[in-house]
Amino acid sequence: MNVALFIIGTSHTLQCGAAGTDSSKVVAFEAELYRACAEHEVARVAEEMSEAGLGNQEVERTVGYRVAKALGIEHQHVDLEPEERIALSLDDGTMLNVVCGGGFPDGGGAFRDAFNALWDAVRERCWIGRLLARKEWPTLFVCGADHTDSVEKLWHSLDLPVTVVHRDYEP
Repeated sequence: MNVALFIIGTSHTLQCGAAGTDSSKVVAFEAELYRACAEHEVARVAEEMSEAGLGNQEVERTVGYRVAKALGIEHQHVDLEPEERIALSLDDGTMLNVVCGGGFPDGGGAFRDAFNALWDAVRERCWIGRLLARKEWPTLFVCGADHTDSVEKLWHSLDLPVTVVHRDYEP
């Protein structure tokens, strides 16, 4: 089993092919996913996405999902759903309770930045756990470009092979 990860960072609007996204860019992104899957003999497309995230983008499926299904390979969403975020006390309600009750002179801006960094670190570790829990390798992981470097670093920390295909794909 080759536990290799290939990462494509991009925008979530492009990842989802969301309304208002230039259709030629979506077509180019889809072609790039097909190319990467073929070149790296990918057995699964995993994505920083959840069912709630799909709703936020007003789509039913991502471009990666469509590519995976067309190729007959596995697909996986790895992001946490809202109820999972609440269970971890890392939801917006927790942050607002602290900010509103904390009397921060700047309205909690620095706290919000630190909270969001903490939240991203927890999410990324959950993604890694969910990726490793499956057996389909190599895997192509599509995530927001802001996560490319940190996911690569986390994967390296496990001494597993990782290749960044695109840090911030834009056709």
